[in-house]
Amino acid sequence: MTKILYLLLISLPILISCKESGEESADLVNNKQWKFVREIKIDNISPTGLQTDGEYLWISDAKNNRVIKTDLDGSIVKEYPDIKRPMHLSIYNSKVYVPEYLTDKIKIINGDEIEEYPLKEKPDAPAGVFVNDSLIAVVDFYNHRIILQNENEVMIIGKEGHKKGELYYPTDVALVNDKIYVADAYNNRVQVFDYNGNVLKVIGAKDKINVATGIEVTDDNIFVTDFEGDRILIYDLYGKLIHIINEHLNKPTEISVSNNTMYVSNYAGSSISVIEQ
Repeated sequence: MTKILYLLLISLPILISCKESGEESADLVNNKQWKFVREIKIDNISPTGLQTDGEYLWISDAKNNRVIKTDLDGSIVKEYPDIKRPMHLSIYNSKVYVPEYLTDKIKIINGDEIEEYPLKEKPDAPAGVFVNDSLIAVVDFYNHRIILQNENEVMIIGKEGHKKGELYYPTDVALVNDKIYVADAYNNRVQVFDYNGNVLKVIGAKDKINVATGIEVTDDNIFVTDFEGDRILIYDLYGKLIHIINEHLNKPTEISVSNNTMYVSNYAGSSISVIEQ
């Protein structure tokens, strides 16, 4: 299959079924827990991945095959060119891990240097990555799975399908508290696995998500971008929907939460929405 940016696949009936938009519960929509405060314009950029790092934002500029580092007003501080369609990012120990969708590689931005991570299992179009103390998780988009790797071995999580424990074009992943959270994009849900590959929970299956592209997990909440629905859904760690944000978003792809501030990349809007608690 020709490798095209996964966000463009939403126009293909084979990858997504149309979903009727439902009315959200009023107590969720009217919840004032999170408020939009401003928009950061990043002209001529259609952001896919986004991470915060202190006073800086790291943004995957897939359109222009580069990763950029900006200040919190969107001014470019540094540019890393010639990265072939970078996707969802991860930052660990001051290094930025970048899935390079067109080359099936994971690149590492380390200061001024760009290195390649030594993967033991090759993905087909890596769409996301997450790194912690002992593991790296890579979203293997076209193979409908997550590659979990440590120093000694590789574990495969998921396979193609629509049942519980199966994945259909996943796009993002997070490793938190010994659990694997997967944005199961075209199954329109989030799935949670343990490190042995056992599915623990399915989240959002009844919430009319229309392409779950990005995921962020904190100590208290799970944040999910609803790309086609122009929404962010916020769950507690048990999977209960507690809040919906549906304003000032334009094809949101990624969320990064830092110090009670949420940064959201708007793929169609060439902007970052800043939402505060």
